[in-house]
Amino acid sequence: MKNLYEAFGAFCATIISPLVSIWARIYIGLIFWRSGVAKFDDLESTVENFDPSEDGDFILSFLPESFPPEIPAYLATFGELVLPILLFVGLFTRIGALGLLIMTVVIQFFVPGFENHEHYLWMIILAMLLAHGGGKISLDNWLFKENK
Repeated sequence: MKNLYEAFGAFCATIISPLVSIWARIYIGLIFWRSGVAKFDDLESTVENFDPSEDGDFILSFLPESFPPEIPAYLATFGELVLPILLFVGLFTRIGALGLLIMTVVIQFFVPGFENHEHYLWMIILAMLLAHGGGKISLDNWLFKENK
């Protein structure tokens, strides 16, 4: 029985784990990528959404009202377009995951009206990627031999 369980564990570590890592990177990356594309397609509206004087949807409660809305709007757009690419290819996966995890925490806890239980799932996936890296099928593994 012990040998069977050890064989199953080896199968999971060798086959299942790399597939789950790819799946997690693509799944969470697509969520942010699509949001970034939507923001980029209409940057004027994106800036308005971060502007308290326009009653935008993405008002960051920790920023003063006089803070220029262009800065968080452009940073969010940039992050949602660049960080998912890192996840897709598994390059600097932990950095990409950390950036998106910070964005998700900000969305969940500092943007009034954007509390969403789905964000906790995103945070779990991003924390897993942060903890374990890109997996065996990633540029991180190839370049840095992370998962020997």
